[in-house]
Amino acid sequence: MTTLVGAEFLKLRTTRGWIGYVLALVVLTGIGTAAQVGSAAEVDLGTPEFQRDLVAGSLASLIAFLVGITSVTVEWRHGTITRTLLVTPRRELHVAAKGIAAFLAGVALAVLAVAVVLAVAIPFIVARDASFVLDSGLGARVGRIVLAAALWGALGAGVGSLLKSQTFALVAGILWILLFEALLTLLLGLVDLDSAADFLPAQALGAFEGSVDDALSPVAGGVVGLAYVVGVSLLGWFRVEHSDVT
Repeated sequence: MTTLVGAEFLKLRTTRGWIGYVLALVVLTGIGTAAQVGSAAEVDLGTPEFQRDLVAGSLASLIAFLVGITSVTVEWRHGTITRTLLVTPRRELHVAAKGIAAFLAGVALAVLAVAVVLAVAIPFIVARDASFVLDSGLGARVGRIVLAAALWGALGAGVGSLLKSQTFALVAGILWILLFEALLTLLLGLVDLDSAADFLPAQALGAFEGSVDDALSPVAGGVVGLAYVVGVSLLGWFRVEHSDVT
């Protein structure tokens, strides 16, 4: 399995797509952090709550999700899936390796995003005569952010295996996160099922990383998020297992 995961990372490194994702993460996270700090009230700058929310405001989870999708669908798009499955005929290992690689890529992207937030936020906050609080609470929030992004990456790999079409998977994934889940949450609220919305994937993982309030507890959010990863990955394996790649 280690060899297969290493091969997946080699594929990620030797394609140009990852450069765009990393640049987008760095630039958008940096701009967003600067905007949040610049527009914050003086009384909020030095509070641990504001600073923890600042760290949680990166796009690491979304980028990890897209990387996970792309890492799978690019093979179906360019036809390299045939050679991949000839080398790894056990398709469950192929799907598992994709998921693990996307999980680890999510970790790397989240760590990078947190580093960018800190590099931008600390000088801004200090320049405005406040201090940045590096405590255990911030460390715990960072840990959950990293794990949430990792789960998003693995979920993306599962979605990619399930849908196979790169364009469809990317469009469907982005629309679900940015539009469909919000609409479904609104509809559930109209029929007095607000609590059911807490179990939707973005809501659950948002509760886990701390970016969603009045939802599941972090532990429950993490468990629900992990359940989505496992469930979607199993569906993706079933789809790949019964796909003709000749």
